[in-house]
Amino acid sequence: MSKPVEIRFTWSKEAAVKASKLYYDWDMKHSSKRYIGWFFIALVQFAIVGALKHHVFGLLYLSTFLVIYWYYIRWYIRKRMIVRYYDRSHIENKEVLFTLTDEGLSYEGTLIDWEHIFKVVKFDDGVLLQTLNHTLFFEKDAFRSYDEMQRFLSIMKQQGKLL
Repeated sequence: MSKPVEIRFTWSKEAAVKASKLYYDWDMKHSSKRYIGWFFIALVQFAIVGALKHHVFGLLYLSTFLVIYWYYIRWYIRKRMIVRYYDRSHIENKEVLFTLTDEGLSYEGTLIDWEHIFKVVKFDDGVLLQTLNHTLFFEKDAFRSYDEMQRFLSIMKQQGKLL
């Protein structure tokens, strides 16, 4: 690698919530988890038939709650957990410089090697990077230029991390 790619990232509660929401939405569209929601919807259909024919409402209540939980409540529980974590850790808009080198991604003397980077997803707003311990969202502004962001993405593609 000729020159390392530098990314200025602001570690904040808002960035964590945004990264989590982007990853949550992407994961619900691209993983097998979406079929669980479909199963709950099918369960509601069977429960409606059971309620109308046999006057048994237990399955209808349970399946309706599961659908509401799966499509609405789950995200708010996750968001609340993230906000509480950041409130307890007292991280307040900490700016960190990430550097992408041949060994991996480094920041403040800590190296995240290639084995600990699981996936990189490109969005219109920026790049989402999932590691062993963190999910990071680098907005377009975090890179020095558009070419720098494209170089970052090409390196991730060479390493087999870009989805």
